[in-house]
Order: sequence, then structure tokens, then C-alpha cells
Amino acid sequence: MAIDIFQWIIIGLLLLLPILYELSTSFKYYAKFFFFYAIINVISLLVVIVGIWRPKDVNNIWIVIASMKVVKKLFGIEVEVRGQEHLQSNEPFILVSNHQSSLDFFGMMTIWPDRCTSLAKKELIYAIFFGIAAWLCGTIFIDRLNHDKALDTLKNTAELIKKENLKVYVFPEGTRNCESGMLPFKKGAFNLAVQAQVPVVPVVFSTYSDFYCKRDHRFESGKLVIQCLPKVPTEGLGQADVGELTESIRKDMLDVFNQISLEMRQPKLVNGLK
Repeated sequence: MAIDIFQWIIIGLLLLLPILYELSTSFKYYAKFFFFYAIINVISLLVVIVGIWRPKDVNNIWIVIASMKVVKKLFGIEVEVRGQEHLQSNEPFILVSNHQSSLDFFGMMTIWPDRCTSLAKKELIYAIFFGIAAWLCGTIFIDRLNHDKALDTLKNTAELIKKENLKVYVFPEGTRNCESGMLPFKKGAFNLAVQAQVPVVPVVFSTYSDFYCKRDHRFESGKLVIQCLPKVPTEGLGQADVGELTESIRKDMLDVFNQISLEMRQPKLVNGLK
């Protein structure tokens, strides 16, 4: 008898879930994020299984790139890339982009250049399968709370960039920014570019307001625009130039962010006037 009651409870919950999904924005938000993170962990597990035979190889990322093409369609996310020719280079560079959400992963895997790795906070290595997969893909983990260790990591990374002909993806804001605009940039990425004497390629993701809002618990299908800007050379620059380089690139990126984000909002504004 108790087993029958339990079965009916399970059936009732299964019937209730699609109703909640359609009627509750918050339930849909959390359900989609749960599904998103579950998929990311499954992909990460695949990377672990395949990549364990060649650890810290940047080419292991192909599994993630191929998988995210399918995941992007599953979630109904359209990504328009402009200026992608600026990323098509056989020479190393530092790629910097704004950081809005874990949903950045959709765009990152769309534009990910060849021979590219990323600079990430060391805490990510403990993120179940994701951290191990990131390590297998050659991710460089940095201890942001220990200044001396962070400087050593940047120095070693600068040498690795030249030795392995690598590109490095960095979020200069250092953390996610769910609001409009961009947070102040940390200088690590630009210090790295100057030390390695390689150019910086700024990349700007438009606002996600078309399909995502953390405050309103909204996560729908939609479109984002990614604008890749021309490379900024660092040859001949020194430590004293890092501050000006950082602020100059941030200003250019913020101008582009405001421009393409306004473009994304205009169709809604026009529809609202009708």
C-alpha cells in the first residue's frame, strides 16, 4: 500500500513539473540552469574520459566546442559574431572579454580560437568534473588572493605563451557583472600581454537582456552579438604603460558594448511603440 502511494506521488510530481515550468518564470529559470549545469558536467566528464590520455593539452577543448554547438540550439541561443577575422591568427595574443554570466560559455565556445587556453581563478579546479576538464584543456589557474603567487603565474604564463605559441582568454573584470556596463578592469591580462610582448584582442558580448535577467529570474531563448575588435599591439610597452593600456581598452570595449546593446534593445523599443 505504501509503495502504491509513493508511486502516485511520483506520478503527480511528474505531471506537475511541466505545468510549473509553463506557469512559473522562477521555476523555469532554475530548471533551465539546473539542466544547463548538468549538461556542462556531462560534457566535462567526456573531456575527462578522452583527455586523460593527453593532460593539459589545449586541443582537448574540441570536445566542448563540438558539444556546445548542439547545446546552443537546444536552449535556443543564437550567437552573431562580427569581426571574427581578428581572432584568426597563427600568432599568440591575449583575448579579453566582458563577463556577464556562466551563459558566456555559449559565446566563448563559438569564438574559441585555435591553440587557446584560459586564465581562471584556482577555486574552479575544485568544481567537480568541470575543474578537472579545465585542467586537462590546459587552463592556467591563478591564486588571486596571493599577490606573489599570482605574479609568478603571470611570469610563467608569459614564457609559456611564447614557447607553446598560445592564445589566452581572460575576463579582465575578474568576476561576473549582471548589471549594465562593465566593472573596472584588473591589470593582470594586460600585464601578461606586456610581459609576453603579444597583442591584446578585445571581444565584446552584447547585453543578455533579450533572454536573461538574474534579478527577474528570466532565462529564455534569444540572441547575443559578439563584436571582435582589432588587435592592440604591446610591442615596446613596459610595466609603466599597463595602466593606460588597461583603461584605453576598457573604454573602447565599453563604447562598443553600449552600441551593440542598444542595437539589441531597439526592436523591443519599436514594438513597444506600436
